[in-house]
Amino acid sequence: MDEVLRKRFVGQARLVRLLLWRIGNSTDLATCFCAAKQGGMLGDDDVRLLGELLDAEEACRANDAVPIEVDEALVAKLQRYADKLNRADSA
Repeated sequence: MDEVLRKRFVGQARLVRLLLWRIGNSTDLATCFCAAKQGGMLGDDDVRLLGELLDAEEACRANDAVPIEVDEALVAKLQRYADKLNRADSA
């Protein structure tokens, strides 16, 4: 995988994680996902996908390799989630 693409994936995933922590007022992702679902920001499919992506980002931090296939579309999807979570939280 391209190093720039890996860094973009990790950066967007970290941003989504931080936004979730702010929404849930906790660092427990289960609590944060629940708060985001209750606020209408995320659906069940969104929570499942984001959980997988955040797990992959965490694994990348542990061994410096992303365990999933990452492409531009996936990074763009993470960016859309970040935008959505940021807009919803600031409203």
